Amino acid sequence: MIKNNARISIILFFFLAGFSISNAQNLNNKYLANSKNQLLDQVFISDRECYFSFDIESKEQVHQLTKIISIDKIEGLKIYAYANRIDFEKFLNLNINYQILSHPLANFKADMFDSKLKQTYAWDQYLSYTDYVDLMYQFAIDYPSICKVFSLGNSIEGREILVAKISDNIDIKEAEPQFLYTGQIHGDELVNSILMLRLIDYLTAYYGSDDQVSSLVDNIEIWINPLANPDGLYAGGNNTVNGARRSNANGVDLNRNFPDPEDGEHPDGNSWQTETQLFMTLAEAQNFTMSANTHAGAEVVNYPWDTWYTLHADDSWWQMVSHEYADLAQLNSPAGYMDGFIDGITNGALWYVIGGGRQDYMNYFQHCREVTIEQATEKGLSSSLLPAYWDYNRQAMLNYLAQVMYGFRGNITDLDTGEPIEAKIKIEGHDFDNSYVVSNLDGDYYRPIKAGTYTLNFSAESYDSKSVSNQFVDDFDSKVVDIILQKTDTGIDSNILSKLKIINPIRNHKLQIISPIDIKTVKIYNILGQLVLSKETNTKELFIEIDNFQAGVYIVKLELINGAFVQKRIVSP
Repeated sequence: MIKNNARISIILFFFLAGFSISNAQNLNNKYLANSKNQLLDQVFISDRECYFSFDIESKEQVHQLTKIISIDKIEGLKIYAYANRIDFEKFLNLNINYQILSHPLANFKADMFDSKLKQTYAWDQYLSYTDYVDLMYQFAIDYPSICKVFSLGNSIEGREILVAKISDNIDIKEAEPQFLYTGQIHGDELVNSILMLRLIDYLTAYYGSDDQVSSLVDNIEIWINPLANPDGLYAGGNNTVNGARRSNANGVDLNRNFPDPEDGEHPDGNSWQTETQLFMTLAEAQNFTMSANTHAGAEVVNYPWDTWYTLHADDSWWQMVSHEYADLAQLNSPAGYMDGFIDGITNGALWYVIGGGRQDYMNYFQHCREVTIEQATEKGLSSSLLPAYWDYNRQAMLNYLAQVMYGFRGNITDLDTGEPIEAKIKIEGHDFDNSYVVSNLDGDYYRPIKAGTYTLNFSAESYDSKSVSNQFVDDFDSKVVDIILQKTDTGIDSNILSKLKIINPIRNHKLQIISPIDIKTVKIYNILGQLVLSKETNTKELFIEIDNFQAGVYIVKLELINGAFVQKRIVSP
């Protein structure tokens, strides 16, 4: 009996102890959850983003961390980063020791231009949102024969995202390459929009009197968007750049929000932001040969890729043009400017890996040569230094712009009709990872490349491909290679294909397709090549409901009843 009572007491003791431990653990978890929420409330009580630092054990951790937070810079094994509330909560779950820091612009006080004083703007002050917009549209008023200004649309908070188009025959589509400069996709990197505005001013004001400027405007269709993230720059209100933030109004880093060749359509876990969609639509509507995305926070030319360590097919060309930019910046500045990293340049992934950057999106999906140019170490550059940084970068920006005129170029036409062809131009034994280029609607193509002898392959849907060997081109020079392609003999009347229409833009979330003969199948793929819709039909006209499609670029492939295939890219709003 004593033994039984002892056994019962022991069992009861362990049961109560276990109950107490379990309750303690639950209470501790509840306390930690409450503590985390209180911390998040405190950090984000009046801000949409926080800035913090932490140490890592090795750079291999960066690839996973960049999917959660927005890395700003790495110094040794110390990371400086931004995060919104949702992303910072994910970071907290990793149990990494960190330190909350003041925002990089916390103590910055901008000298703002006051247009009410009726003084001439001297490029040594920052602009209010109203003055920025007025200045942009004034370029088109002052130089109507060579400049037009467009609004791509409005940001989340309703600010215009503006782009200037500069060309000698502004209303005529000419056989010349298109180039895109953009600035300040990160709103708190203040120098970029001013330098881009001054570039517009320089190209328009000196056209006809400066030989290099005149050559650029005569031979290139130049697009310049000074401010890609107006809600970030004017987070503190339309009258000041004080309080500028890296992210857009939703707290999303726009330069982590693009489709990524390695990490998929939404590498940051966010839907495509309004600003992201506007730039994707612009890139899809145009055929940019080269582009540059300007930043601050460092002084370096960052070339592809950012998302993986594999070198770009044109790595030697990228190093050449990147060094040209950095060398010219060094030549026109005091000692120490843009001379870090590898004499002012770096491969993106070797610096640190990111996913969702616009650079890789433009290179991989749009077959455009885009580079990232970091123009100032200080994000909040003193306004008195703005003229000096223009002098440091002016010639480098002009020469980088000129690179779009070099390499292979030409026109691709149909043997029977003489009509232009949208075709793929691939350098045999050289191109990989989507490094080929495509011709525009007028059949014109442009292929920047390092000096050498190459074999060019031309291919298009429903045409026999053609290769042209032993084509030499030198650096800083161009070679014209025009090509005529012959339709593949399928017995299909080419007039039928010319009458087929895939209506874009999309109306009321419905895609309209009109064909002179019956359509057999319709397949739609997203930008990553994944099948999102397959439909069999037997009609000449049909409407496809796409209201469940996410905004972005899609490829429509049709098979007609006579065996012909048709392909077209569309943009879903």
